Amino acid sequence: MNADIPYLHCWVRLEHISDNEGLEEAYAFAIQSIYKRSLGFHVMLRSGAHYRNVPLHAIALKPDAETMELNNLAYWDCFSNSPVVHVYDYLMEHECYAMMPDGTKLDGLYLFTVDWLPDNAAMPGFILTPDQNKCGHVIALDNGNIAMLPTNKIAWRDGYFIGAHPNPHDMKYKGQQRVYNAESCTRDYSKSDKYFY
Repeated sequence: MNADIPYLHCWVRLEHISDNEGLEEAYAFAIQSIYKRSLGFHVMLRSGAHYRNVPLHAIALKPDAETMELNNLAYWDCFSNSPVVHVYDYLMEHECYAMMPDGTKLDGLYLFTVDWLPDNAAMPGFILTPDQNKCGHVIALDNGNIAMLPTNKIAWRDGYFIGAHPNPHDMKYKGQQRVYNAESCTRDYSKSDKYFY
C-alpha cells in the first residue's frame, strides 16, 4: 500500500494532524494507497515526527498557499492497495493546466504518476476495464497545492511541440472502450510444427 515518490519539500496544515493551527515544514517522501480512500502521503516533519496518510488537502508546497477542499484536488479515490509510482521522463517538469472538479482551470507542473495494480487478479474491479481505468498524475498547482488528476483532466504545454495554448477540447477525443489482443482463435503459433514461425 506504500510507494516511494520523488521528495517534495512542503508544509503540512497542522489542523489535519494535531490540535494546533498553522503549518509545519516537512518533506513528503512516499504515498499510501488504500482502496476507496483518498491518496495519502508519508511526511517527515520538522519536529522529527514521521506522519503517514496525510491527505492531499493537508499539504502545501508553499507556506502562503490558499486552502482547497479535498474533493476539488482529486476526482477519484485510490483504485487498490497496490500503487505503482512512476516519473515519466517526457512529462518531467511539463507545464499544464488542470481542469479541477469545480470547473476551474489552474496552472501547474507535473511531479509524478500513480497507477494501480489489482489486489486480486480474479477480482480486478475497474482497473482492467478500459472505460473506467484511471491513473493519477500528481500536479504541483501554481497556487501551492497538490492535485491528483486523470489524463483527461489535464492539458499539457511546452515550448516546442504543443505550445502555450493546448486545444484538446477541439479534437473530440473519446475514452477507451475496447480491450485489444494480438492473439486470436484463428491463429495459434504455439501449435506450429516450424521452429522459426
